[in-house]
Order: sequence, then structure tokens, then C-alpha cells
Amino acid sequence: MTKEDIQKGNIVYYTRILPRVGIYDLCELKIRTVEETYFCGSDKHDKHAYLFGYNSLNKTIFTNRKEALLVIHNVENNAPKVSDEKEYEEY
Repeated sequence: MTKEDIQKGNIVYYTRILPRVGIYDLCELKIRTVEETYFCGSDKHDKHAYLFGYNSLNKTIFTNRKEALLVIHNVENNAPKVSDEKEYEEY
């Protein structure tokens, strides 16, 4: 993926990986703004906007969903365990 692949209206996938808190998400973004040094994508589900530099291409931003999922699964499988606590609901 190159800078030229980022165009307004395209769909990209953001691998939101925060291993210290145990968050491994895949967000589907629609590109809404393209500038010289950055681009902005809006999540298709909750309309949250994410701002990225072009250095995040092929690291956290992908055009192929399967490739993005593979990155998340690899990081998640090799990540340290955040907590041994189990969450239960009280009734």
C-alpha cells in the first residue's frame, strides 16, 4: 500500500492494538480527508474519526481485511496476559 492508494471515499482497515489494556480491534474506516502529510478516516459503525500520518500505512492501516486480521491475531497471540481476573456479573 502506498500514499497514492489513499483516496477520498476508499475503505481501509485500522488495526487498533493496545496490548497494555488488552484491546485488539479492527475498525473499518472510510477515508474522508486526504492532505499532503495526513489523512482522516471515519469509522463506518460509530462515526468516530481517526487521524493518521502516511507512515502508518502497512503498519496499522491496510486495504486488505484478511491481512489486517492476521496482524491482530499474531499480536494478540504473542501479547502478555493483562490480568488473571475473571469478570462475573452479580444477579
